[in-house]
Amino acid sequence: MTMTTALPIAMIPGDSVIHRINPIAKLVWVVGYIVLAFSTQNIFILASMAVFAFLLGIVAGVLKPLLKAMIILVPIGSSLLALQIIAPAVERPWTLAGSIGPLSLYGDGLYYGFVLLGRVVASLIIALVMVMTTHPSDLFTSLAKLKMPYTLNFMLAMTLQLIPVFQREFGVIMSAQKSRGMKGTGFSAVLPSFVPVFVGAIERVQQLSISLESRGFGSDGHKTSYRQVRVRVRDWIIGGLGAVLIVGLSVYSIIRGTWSLSGEIVFSGAFVTTLFAIAALTFFGFIAFTIIYGFTRK
Repeated sequence: MTMTTALPIAMIPGDSVIHRINPIAKLVWVVGYIVLAFSTQNIFILASMAVFAFLLGIVAGVLKPLLKAMIILVPIGSSLLALQIIAPAVERPWTLAGSIGPLSLYGDGLYYGFVLLGRVVASLIIALVMVMTTHPSDLFTSLAKLKMPYTLNFMLAMTLQLIPVFQREFGVIMSAQKSRGMKGTGFSAVLPSFVPVFVGAIERVQQLSISLESRGFGSDGHKTSYRQVRVRVRDWIIGGLGAVLIVGLSVYSIIRGTWSLSGEIVFSGAFVTTLFAIAALTFFGFIAFTIIYGFTRK
C-alpha cells in the first residue's frame, strides 16, 4: 500500500463522453441502479446491469483503475457465496444439494448468493464509474442548483475530495517509514501509520473548520462557485431515460414478486459443491496470501 497502489477512489481526469455528462444525470443512474438492484432477484438482470456499468467504465477510459478498485470484490464475493451455500438467507425449507464433511450445501443459497453478489457488483461498478468521471466541485454546483441544503451538499462534496487527500497522506507516511528502514508495504507497515494519519486528519479538520468560519460558512447569502456546470439537452435525455427505464423495471419487478427465478433455476449438486469449494479456497487463499505478502515483503 503505497501512493502508487492506493485504491483509485477519486476522479480520474479525462474528456470522454461519460466525463462530459452532467453530474445530476449520472447521479440519477446511480440511484436508479441501486433501487433496481435491490428490487429484483433476477440474476440475469443483475448480470446485465453489471456488464452495462462495466462497458461505461471502458467508454470512460477508466478500465484499469476500475479493475484495481474491484479487487476488494474477490474476498467479499467468495465469502458471500460460500456463506450463502451453507446458510441461505431465505426461509426454509432449503433444497439440499450435497455435503462436505459436516457442512450441508444448499442450492437455494447459491442462487441467492448470486443475487446478493450481483447487487453488490452492479451498484459498486456504476458508483465507481460515477466517482471516477465526476469532479466533486461539479457535483456540488449541480446539487446546489437543485436547492439541496448547503450543509448536506458540502458534506457530500468534502467526502469525495478528502478521500484522495487521505490516500496521498497515507502514501507519504508509508514512504517516510520506508526511508527510515521500516517496512513500506503490507499489514505490518500499515499499523504504525494509523496514528500519524489519524492525527493528521484531526489537524486537517481543525484547519477546515477555521477556514469555513473565516469564509462565512452557514450564512444566508447567495453561494457561488468558480466552476460552472451547464445542463445540455443530452443531459436531460440521459437522465430522463435512465429514470424512466429504471423506475419502470423496478415497478415491474416488484409487481412480478421481485422477478425471482429461484424456482426455475436448479443447480446440480456437483456444481454447488464445486463452486463452494472454489469460493472457500479463494477466500482463505486470498487472506493467507495477503498476510504472508504483508509480513514478508520488504
